[in-house]
Amino acid sequence: MGSETCGVPAESVVGTQEVQAPVIAGIDGSEVAVRAAYWAAIEADARGVPLQLVHVAMHDEVSLEGLELVLTARQTVIDRWGRTCERPAPAIEPLVLAGDPAARLAELSAAATLLVLGDNQAGPLAGLLCGSVAVTLAGAARCPVALIRPLHNAASAVGPVLVAVEETESPALPAAFHAAATRHSTLLVADIRRRAVADGYLEDLVVRYQRQFPTVTVRSVTVAGDRHTALERFSATAQLLVIARDGHRKLRTPLNPTLHLALHHTHCPVLVQPEAKPAAAGSDHVDSHRTSALPAFG
Repeated sequence: MGSETCGVPAESVVGTQEVQAPVIAGIDGSEVAVRAAYWAAIEADARGVPLQLVHVAMHDEVSLEGLELVLTARQTVIDRWGRTCERPAPAIEPLVLAGDPAARLAELSAAATLLVLGDNQAGPLAGLLCGSVAVTLAGAARCPVALIRPLHNAASAVGPVLVAVEETESPALPAAFHAAATRHSTLLVADIRRRAVADGYLEDLVVRYQRQFPTVTVRSVTVAGDRHTALERFSATAQLLVIARDGHRKLRTPLNPTLHLALHHTHCPVLVQPEAKPAAAGSDHVDSHRTSALPAFG
């Protein structure tokens, strides 16, 4: 595979400037990828880091066509930002690579704060064809991965952030609080642990994070029946589902059954939090001056 690149050099490798782990958005020319790029711009602005728009050409040489896709996406993001937000958009760096898209983006994820991808493949055939890149990276990326879908309904654009808690110490919980604070939305904590735990430890964790994110209103629900049915129902009106990638089970696939369900049978955006980074760079910090006037994620 080729290793050519085309784009603007990153500030993080120039001179002695401090490295800023960017938010990375994958660009493939689809409408949902442009939606994902705008979503990624809001996340980059909230974190105070640059945004990198990346196109990976599936051949050995980069092309002007790929660079045009990235530049067009960047201009679309800037234009929409100008219509919805008074302050400037975050710095946006275009980058075009050659090779296998999943492999190259997985490499970049090692130095990223968040990887954002458009995903058109929600449904029983998810994971096939173009959707395989998103599903592969959900299990293999070394940073949190957000999969952005086409807007399913208007209500979900302003619905709650939903977090599915399978383990008491789930890294999804702090990430969900951050996401709710960024969006000024309610957080719905769905306890889907297999065994009922009556020690109150999860409730104590929620209270602790509420102190850290005092603007977030929390609702909690314990799922006693079919977890998959409940997750589908709760996610129908959610603007974001946050779920952890389970690294403790010895599975042939990096996707545990609940994450598999989330990727294949829900329609809202999904944020996959890796087990190795309970709090990704910037994920536990919210700049109140920035988030007070963020444009809408929808």
